[in-house]
Amino acid sequence: MVSCSHLVVMLAVVVSVAVLAEAESQGEATVHIVHMEKGDTPLDEVEDKHIEVLASVCGGSHEKAKELVLYQYKHGMRGFSAKLTPEQVTELLTKPGVIAVNKQGVSHLHGGAVTTGGAASAGVNCVKYTNV
Repeated sequence: MVSCSHLVVMLAVVVSVAVLAEAESQGEATVHIVHMEKGDTPLDEVEDKHIEVLASVCGGSHEKAKELVLYQYKHGMRGFSAKLTPEQVTELLTKPGVIAVNKQGVSHLHGGAVTTGGAASAGVNCVKYTNV
């Protein structure tokens, strides 16, 4: 039998998902991970480079870009997480050095792999191979 506390938790999850879906459909900002090319930017300048790219879709405002950034990735990969509108995501995908922009969430690979190698140079932001 399902306890009352389990029902409350399940209801909270359903409501949260519905609220997030509604926010996204109205063009509100949601959290995305922006994967950048490693390039030759020195490690101590990476954060500034991320802010510069994000500012380019925030009307040129470095202050607004800094407010949107939630986390900067500098070691295992280069990039950042930020709250972005659908319009900002679309615009970021056209910027040099941006490999992919993915909505924050859990991704599953089933018998495949994700690659951004040669695909990025061909103008493809992210290629996902499944069941290969």
